[in-house]
Amino acid sequence: MKALALVENNKIEIQEREIPTLENPGDVLVKVAYTGICGSDYVRFFENQAKYYPIILTHEFSGVVVKSNSSHYIKGDKVAVIPLKPNFDDDQSQKGNYSLSENYSFIGSREDGGLQEFIVINEQNLVKIPENIDLRTAAFIEPLTVNLHGFRVAQLKELTIKKIALIGMGTIGLLALQILVHYGYDVTCFDISKEKLELSKKLGATRTVNTKIISDLENSYNQFDFVVETSGANQSYYIVNKLAAKKGHILYIGTPHKDLQIDFQTFELINRKELTARGSWMNYSAPWPGEEWQEAIELFKKGAISIDPLIASDISMSDFRTIFDDYRERKIDGKIFITVCGGEHD
Repeated sequence: MKALALVENNKIEIQEREIPTLENPGDVLVKVAYTGICGSDYVRFFENQAKYYPIILTHEFSGVVVKSNSSHYIKGDKVAVIPLKPNFDDDQSQKGNYSLSENYSFIGSREDGGLQEFIVINEQNLVKIPENIDLRTAAFIEPLTVNLHGFRVAQLKELTIKKIALIGMGTIGLLALQILVHYGYDVTCFDISKEKLELSKKLGATRTVNTKIISDLENSYNQFDFVVETSGANQSYYIVNKLAAKKGHILYIGTPHKDLQIDFQTFELINRKELTARGSWMNYSAPWPGEEWQEAIELFKKGAISIDPLIASDISMSDFRTIFDDYRERKIDGKIFITVCGGEHD
């Protein structure tokens, strides 16, 4: 089989490998259909943050069961991967906080992931896909659950919310927007990209604000009951407290990758407005893997989420090398989506 391996920092190659075999009870051999590149993969490809070399990256992927040692999956079943492999004996896992467990593993980061034609995955790391969801769509289930977990952590459905600010209209932000619009919230989207803001409007945003236009940004301060940061970009952290209304709620989904230095007047707005700020890490809850995963499937079944507008580059695994330089230089503004073996529409 073919696999696309990161053999050293900033260097990839197509390799020929043996198709893996089933060894343990519950193991399933999956033929990988499609995989997306996550923002977290960038630092593994280009910033020396891969756990080892060579490694096969990506954790957002779908596929079809080829062979099975599981009573839950049979040949032909469509599946999506659940990438976290928690330490189920850890105290946090016992509380249902699986992503907070110590000594976990992770498909596509701490072990090989989706950029290969076949992979063995245990049944507890798979979710079955209904017939009316295609395999392309199924590759977006994992990133959709990232938002659903954050909303669950922040207890969004239990809050009285009038207006929501959504900061950062990348893939996660655009998925978050569609969830919030489906559930009837009034959402204003913030970004520096005119194109992303135009797309946000098409996907249901009530209003959009280009954060480079200072007057428009400042006119938005103190307006929002709920503020969601999805980008991890440093500039976003300087405005979240200012956008929030008094007694507002802030949800951090994005993660920063550079040091932050915030003036005390901005930080103390947490006190002055009595804000509630919550962090969110990954996408799991009890019972494993969590209601987020079934909710994601239901949203796709209802047609509430569009994926095609989010895809900036749709390419085969063998041709990924042709866009690798543009990816490194951040010239591709949107989801890189890779056909590995393909599925229903190929």
